Amino acid sequence: MGRELTNRHATVFEWRIKNPLAFAQDIYRYGKGSELFSFAVWELLHKLRLFPQGRYLHISDSAALSLDHKPLRGAAFNETMEQFFYGKGLGVTQSAHNWKLLFINGGINGGHKIFGCRYGDDCTLYRSYDNGQTVALVHTFPEIIKSIFISTRDTILVCVKGAIYTSSDDGASFQKSLILGSSESFFRHNNALTETPDGTLIAGEYGNVWDGDGWRKLAYLYFSADDGKTWTRSDFLIRQGINKHVHLVKYSKTLNRLFMADGDNKKKLWISAPLTGSALNPTWHSVTKVHIQMGGYTSVVEQDGRMLFGTDYQGGTNFLVATRDGKTFDKRIVPDPYRRSPIDNMVQRKSKTGVEIWANLPYSTAQTKCLLMYTTDGGSSWHKLIEYNRARHKVWIISSARDGGDDLYLSIEDLSNAERVVYKIYDA
Repeated sequence: MGRELTNRHATVFEWRIKNPLAFAQDIYRYGKGSELFSFAVWELLHKLRLFPQGRYLHISDSAALSLDHKPLRGAAFNETMEQFFYGKGLGVTQSAHNWKLLFINGGINGGHKIFGCRYGDDCTLYRSYDNGQTVALVHTFPEIIKSIFISTRDTILVCVKGAIYTSSDDGASFQKSLILGSSESFFRHNNALTETPDGTLIAGEYGNVWDGDGWRKLAYLYFSADDGKTWTRSDFLIRQGINKHVHLVKYSKTLNRLFMADGDNKKKLWISAPLTGSALNPTWHSVTKVHIQMGGYTSVVEQDGRMLFGTDYQGGTNFLVATRDGKTFDKRIVPDPYRRSPIDNMVQRKSKTGVEIWANLPYSTAQTKCLLMYTTDGGSSWHKLIEYNRARHKVWIISSARDGGDDLYLSIEDLSNAERVVYKIYDA
C-alpha cells in the first residue's frame, strides 16, 4: 500500500499491503493513527453485526437509475432520465449550458439570476437572467473559479484558487478583497461560506499543500462585516493544533450558533456560543474530543429545526448525523453498498410539496457503489436516484442557493469518453 494514503480513492480496508513497513510509515507520517483506529472499530462492529439495525440509515429498496452500460450521449439517455425522474414526481431537462458550478439567486432586487462558470471555461463567470436559457460573460479571473456565493445584500463573492473577489454592482466590476493562505486554497462551494443575520460573512479555508515534512496549516477562518470588502483572519483552529484545512462553516438559524468542521487529521466539529451583537469574534468549543466521536463533516443542511451532517470517511464507514441542540447527536450508518463513500454534498430544493434534501455519495471502491439520493421528510428516509461506480462515472450536485432554490443542477460525466452532461431538476 505504501503511498496509497495520499490517494483520496484508496481504502485502508483493502488489505493488499505490499510493503507493511511503508504502510506503517505513512500512517505515522500523515498522522492517520486515530483515523485508522476509528475505521477498524467501525468496520469490526459492522462486520460482526454489532450495530443495532435501527442505527442504519433508511434508504428505500426501490431501484435506482444505474449508469452502468448507459451511454450519456443523445436523446435516448435524456428520455431514460425523464422517464425515471417523472416516476419520482420530478422534472428533468438537459441544461442548455455545460455548467461546472453555479449559484442561483433570488436577491433583494428580485428576479431569478444564475451566476456560474462553464466546463472547460472555468476562469470565466457567466450570468443568466432567463433561468439558464441564455448566458452573458461577466468577468474573466486569473485563476480557476472554485466557488460562488451571493450575500443577502446581493454582493457577489467569487473564490478562485488563492483569493476572493467581490462585486457590489451585479458583476460590472470586481475587486480582489482577500488573499488566502496559499495559492491552492479556496472555500468549498456550498459548504464553507455562511452569513449571519447581522450580515457577517464567515469563510473557511480549504487547501492541501505538502511542505516536505508536513501539511501546511491552512485551517483559517475569515470574517467580514462589510459584505466582503475587507476581511479579518482568525487562526483559532491552528492554535488548537488543527492541521490542514476547514471543511465547512454553517450558521444555524434554529440555534443562532455557528457550526464548523475542520479536516485532517483530528476531524473535529466545533460549535459557537449563541451569537449576540456582532458575529466577528465568536466563542468556540469542541463538540468532539477524540476522532472516534465523529467529525470532519463535508456537508451540512438545516431542515425543520435539525442540522444534518455528512461524514468524510473515504474507504471507511460513513454516517449521517443529526442534532437539534448541538449537544446530542443521532448517528445513522450509511448501509452497504454505499457505506464507504463520504456524503460529500447536500443541497435543499424547494418543491411544490415541501423542501427536499439531496445528497451525493460520489466515491467508491471496486466492491462498492456511489449514490445520488434525496429525502422529502427531513432525512428520516431516503430515495435512491442514480447509482454508479466512480471508476466509470462522476456525478456532482453543482448548484447552490441560499435556503434552497426551486431548481437543482447536477452533472454526469462518463469517464470512458469524457462525455459530460448537465441536468436541471424541477417540479414535474
